[in-house]
Amino acid sequence: MANFFLRVKHWQIFLFLIVFMLVTQLLTLLFRLVEHRSGTLAALAAFLYLIGIGLFLLFLFSFLGWLASVGFFLASITQPALKLKTKFFRFALIYPAVYFPPATVALNLVPTDNPSILVIIPLHLLAAFCMFYNFYFVAKSLVLAGSGKPASFLNYAASFFLLWFFPVGIWIIQPKVNRLYGKTTNTAPFVPASTD
Repeated sequence: MANFFLRVKHWQIFLFLIVFMLVTQLLTLLFRLVEHRSGTLAALAAFLYLIGIGLFLLFLFSFLGWLASVGFFLASITQPALKLKTKFFRFALIYPAVYFPPATVALNLVPTDNPSILVIIPLHLLAAFCMFYNFYFVAKSLVLAGSGKPASFLNYAASFFLLWFFPVGIWIIQPKVNRLYGKTTNTAPFVPASTD
């Protein structure tokens, strides 16, 4: 899986992730249009809701898988003195993957005027913090691995914001990852041996 995310081209990963995201949004819109109907439309609404949740989870796990693959790869090729610690990065990847599935269901099933929904706020803020940490880790690791020098926020700010707005950022970040991966795996084109 990691090799897939490290070798895939930017336009392929863009399509892979954006299709999940757009179809999820479309299904959510259709669900909202028919959710208060009865009969066949109610069954259709429930079906659309389940498919939308499933596609959202595929998108989430794919995106987190991409961040994990890129982050751990970059950490592995960064000079030991500059390498970021991966312990919290692991937690920051796992927490959103564990938190978002039940939170998505709860936010759609529990009425928003129910006071118990307030319990979700600190959990949601922690998930948001974890996602920002993931962007920070990957962005800084990209600069550290590429330059081999210490980096301040100004050095990796562009990569951080590109990851935050990932549909655009993938077009710039992924080719850099592909180049670094190509250098470390010596993936030179195959040249047949001469028959002399």
